[in-house]
Amino acid sequence: MPAPLIWHITELAAWEDAVPRGVYERSTRGRDLGETGFIHATLPEQISVVAKRVYPDRPDGLVILEIDVHRVEEAGVMVSFEEDTIGTSGQAYPHIHGPLPIGAVMRLRRTKWLGREFVVVA
Repeated sequence: MPAPLIWHITELAAWEDAVPRGVYERSTRGRDLGETGFIHATLPEQISVVAKRVYPDRPDGLVILEIDVHRVEEAGVMVSFEEDTIGTSGQAYPHIHGPLPIGAVMRLRRTKWLGREFVVVA
């Protein structure tokens, strides 16, 4: 059974665009759900590695969506864990296989970069 909370890192503007529509459909930086077939997510302890991999230029305005897996699944959207195919960590990462209902996002967390380190502020 998946962890009850998973995280997704995104640009604040992408989140703000999704809220009025009621669903979030960005898969990862520069790609949407229609292109990849799922939304990339992480466990909280994986977020720094993902931020450095996906956002190596360290842009401002990144936020983390804290997602309740049970609410996603209650909306009829499957969440699976799949092994990392890019790195060599062997870790499994969560994938959301459909539009993310806005109501499944429990908290929006602010972030910042301290040098080369990605930090969750609140």
